[in-house]
Amino acid sequence: MNPALITRNQTWCAELIALGGGIHQDDGPLLTAEDEATQQADVERYLAMLDELPHNIDADVIAAVLWSLHSIEDYGIYQAAYSVLSQTEPALFGQVAARVLPDWLAKNGDHDSIQTALMGIVEDECQPAFLDGAKRWDDDERAIVRSALTRWLREDESWLPICEALGVAAPETTLDPIPDDWSADWKSAAETFRATGAVNLAWLDERDFAGNFDRVFALIELGHGERWRDVADLLNPLLVRRRKEIPRFIESLAALPADRRGRILAAIQRARPDTGTFLADLLRNVG
Repeated sequence: MNPALITRNQTWCAELIALGGGIHQDDGPLLTAEDEATQQADVERYLAMLDELPHNIDADVIAAVLWSLHSIEDYGIYQAAYSVLSQTEPALFGQVAARVLPDWLAKNGDHDSIQTALMGIVEDECQPAFLDGAKRWDDDERAIVRSALTRWLREDESWLPICEALGVAAPETTLDPIPDDWSADWKSAAETFRATGAVNLAWLDERDFAGNFDRVFALIELGHGERWRDVADLLNPLLVRRRKEIPRFIESLAALPADRRGRILAAIQRARPDTGTFLADLLRNVG
């Protein structure tokens, strides 16, 4: 053990892990006044334990901080843990991350908390140690990490070097030409989306909302290069503001030729899998 690194005993580590997982969830049972006071004290204790850590913590403490993150809504509390992790010795952090990640995912599933915590491994100083540790994973561990990395890369291209090293294929970023025979409003919608990510021009007709469907289908079907992550945003006006129109949208989608429907669903699934699954489930119920 490097004598310059600061450690904590197992009791301390166990307490930190338990406190990190004890954050009350808004959709949980209502708390009594006494329970609320206990919850507040627990949060303050968790933050204080993290705050008193120096930058030069050892592998066991780094692991405890990672395990104190759970697959729950943290309401900003985990920011203190992320700050601690960002200041650790890079190579050591990469080693510990490789050791913890497969087991964390196996226990908790993929979650934003571990993704955010491990953003440091995309840095040049951390990558070699992380990838060296990854060589010790068995097939199941490698598979579960690659599955998570597929989502992480979909959301942030910073993960690309790690993904390439671990054999996670980067999504294609085909940039199709905007068809010459498109009307001016369709072309403008495509150009604006590619330039800014704005989707409002895809839904010009608020009164005849279904009248926008053909334009939206065509836009989703088109390859937008680096905007591929934002393709599912084209459905936000439908899914957020006009949900009552979803059945008509699904009927129109179901009426498309199978090849077009497949391309549209594939583009949405790649950009936002939960939305793709949602639409696919609705399509299966169309008579």
